[in-house]
Amino acid sequence: MPRPPRRFVEGIYHLSSHGSDTRYLFLGENDRQAFLGRLEFVMDRFDLRAIAYALIGNHYHLIVATPDGRISSALQQLHTWYSLRHNRRHERTAHLFRAHFFAREVKSDEDLLGTCRYVARNPVEAGLCDDPFLWRWSSAAASAGLAEPEIPLDPGPLRAALGDRGDWQRRYRAFIEAGKDL
Repeated sequence: MPRPPRRFVEGIYHLSSHGSDTRYLFLGENDRQAFLGRLEFVMDRFDLRAIAYALIGNHYHLIVATPDGRISSALQQLHTWYSLRHNRRHERTAHLFRAHFFAREVKSDEDLLGTCRYVARNPVEAGLCDDPFLWRWSSAAASAGLAEPEIPLDPGPLRAALGDRGDWQRRYRAFIEAGKDL
């Protein structure tokens, strides 16, 4: 029996996708740069807003705001383009991404903050770095005001979740560093 189609509504979603079997999605900086470039293109084309992201080795995380159910179409275009590029570049032919991506609606400000912390700390948990703000392939440093974003980010939901005050980026840094609630 086929899987029923997912229904997305206006809102914020935590999305993630892994490589098929044990395949790595990103074999180097060039792969990550290409993925982010295409992600920016797809976000613009589908009128989606990136709030946070992290590119690991065998998977990625993305927190995105959508006006309606266009997430599946956007990810289909992103994954198809990137798979073709990756397989051509690395002389592969098999499926790159697992059949289904992970998607969970973010339902509250507290949920958004916890999910952003999870995404920001994922490179640390994966052993790729010791400091989440030093992982170039994450939006954590940009959200904290420590670096320019690699792709356009919508800080509005994160800022609102932190009380919509002028010191929101400092509060975000403390929240990520503490690993616990403010």
